[in-house]
Amino acid sequence: MRQIYLLFIFGLITIISAGVFLSKPSVPAKLPAVVLPSATPPGEGQIKAATPEDPGPIATVVSPLKTLSRTPADTQAEAPAPQGASAADHVDATRLPAPNHFLHKQFTLTDRSDFAFSVPPHIVNPILRGNFHAFAKDSLDSTNRKPANIDLALMNEREFEDFVHRRSGDATYEVDSSSSQAVNYAIPPTHDRLESYHLVFQGSGRSSATVVDADFTVSFE
Repeated sequence: MRQIYLLFIFGLITIISAGVFLSKPSVPAKLPAVVLPSATPPGEGQIKAATPEDPGPIATVVSPLKTLSRTPADTQAEAPAPQGASAADHVDATRLPAPNHFLHKQFTLTDRSDFAFSVPPHIVNPILRGNFHAFAKDSLDSTNRKPANIDLALMNEREFEDFVHRRSGDATYEVDSSSSQAVNYAIPPTHDRLESYHLVFQGSGRSSATVVDADFTVSFE
């Protein structure tokens, strides 16, 4: 009877021990750590020490004292270079030559007569003024002089060379064949060099000579 009781007690203890073992709470498995992304992009906000291989960006420091101490010569040196001036920009209208009375006489015209004059450089408004009267030479002793038509032309140096060598060409200024004419002509302005002109009188093909009274002046205005 005692042995049966001991077996019962031993069995009861075994059952209680098994129940305790089965009821022990299990330990949850360890989950891997989750790393949240940083709000700051990689490389930004990090201070990196300068090294001999990577000294970092070089800043240029402008001194306020240096800016204020700049001289007018420094400012002028930085001004853009002016554009090249043309020859017409050098015209000096404050110092003008005196008028040139290059023709004031009576002369006999058989074929051609020319009278040269020049216009100095840098003249804005040269003007040829004058008049002439032509009449037949064989009527000098008569009380009624007979008019004779002649041609008048103003030529520059190139035009005059063509005229002398019988080459066709134009004239700077021409007057229709006439026995009397007044002239008031604005010659083209000169630039950086002197310009030469010839005032040419030419007979109209008459067999007898012609006498011309001429008075011409070139002025510089």
